[in-house]
Amino acid sequence: MTKGSQVSSVKPYLEWQESQPTGAQFGILSKLHGTWVNWQGGPRGLHTTCMPSPGTSSETIFGVFHFKSQQYREQLKFTCVNAPVRNRGGSNEQFNGAVKYETAIIDNDNVLQHFENGMYLWLGDNTMPWQADSPEQNPPTMFKHSSSAESVKVDAADPVMGAGELGPQFVPPHSISRSGVIPHGTTIHLTGKVAHSSNEGVAPHISDLWQQASLSISPTMGMNPERDLIAGSREKPKWTALPREDQEGGGLNSARAYFQRIFNYDQFGAKYPYTVQPNLLLTDANKDLKFKKFDLIELDSQHDTGVQGATVNNVMIERYCRVARMRHRMWLEELEVEDENGKLKVIEQLQYEQIVDFEFMFGSSGETTLWPHIQVNTLRRLEDIPIDKQLTPIKLPEEADKGAEGVPEPVVRNMKHTRE
Repeated sequence: MTKGSQVSSVKPYLEWQESQPTGAQFGILSKLHGTWVNWQGGPRGLHTTCMPSPGTSSETIFGVFHFKSQQYREQLKFTCVNAPVRNRGGSNEQFNGAVKYETAIIDNDNVLQHFENGMYLWLGDNTMPWQADSPEQNPPTMFKHSSSAESVKVDAADPVMGAGELGPQFVPPHSISRSGVIPHGTTIHLTGKVAHSSNEGVAPHISDLWQQASLSISPTMGMNPERDLIAGSREKPKWTALPREDQEGGGLNSARAYFQRIFNYDQFGAKYPYTVQPNLLLTDANKDLKFKKFDLIELDSQHDTGVQGATVNNVMIERYCRVARMRHRMWLEELEVEDENGKLKVIEQLQYEQIVDFEFMFGSSGETTLWPHIQVNTLRRLEDIPIDKQLTPIKLPEEADKGAEGVPEPVVRNMKHTRE
């Protein structure tokens, strides 16, 4: 046992005062603000998607599926909104920093494939007590709010409580959340934090080769990496060249015959090994680059304990291709590159991997089959890309705003947080 008294790290936050905070705190999310794009001669994004095959239903055994994978390019825009959003929790006050995002994705033929919008929130540094010298806690996002004689009177709290009451202090279990609306009919809510940071001048380790969690073929589809892949090698296994009827383990009814097409897929710029493990594209994009530092954000709709995120689906999606889970990893990186004059300059790069688990149809065990839908991409800030390497901006086919004549010029309106 230790001798003497131990100083507690669990202390109340600063007392909230009217008009606090004076500005929004975005934490690590402040690095997102701006427009991120692919560039001429640079890496492309890639998705892998398993979908129900025509003529099937949610009760089909085995799950006959259609597979599609393709390269894409993206225009991803983040906007920090400098208006701290207040959550009142009685004894606790939380002020979120909101970062809006919108993305548009087109394929190699310039055909629109996907669009989406949503919001990232900085929920606060989950460290107590508040530290005045922490760049991610100042301005603070969490305050205590004790009862006062005025609040007791206005809220008719007497005789339940009097002035000076204060309940337990809330420590956010997650510092970041992401909410997104996908036009297929799914709304996602992910939570997480900065999982790793490095300023050692090394590239991030994206994933081990043939790591099951990163593969586009799940175990419920019959995949066994130790059996079906070559350990430590990207070489395509010889069994992938055999006809389906000659596959071991049952010919046409074998697991290999079932997912063989994912190995042999070669369309829309997508082929092996990236159709099997898409995040190898991220690793390859980082070869020969000089890294200064990076931060890794990890978000998930599911957690081992505590309050969960969510995936909410429209009726058809829920019944026939349920989105059960979503995981998102994003690397915010600083690189040293040569400019057009041969001088070194620091630029920023954003890489991401997101895995959406679909569930539909049944496997040989009678359990619902899980189908990973994976997206990966490597983007850079638009202003960091030379003019001759920039691609044509993407514009959605939106209905035009008819507008009106004589409309006053817009005026920026700020929030003002009071006791009322």
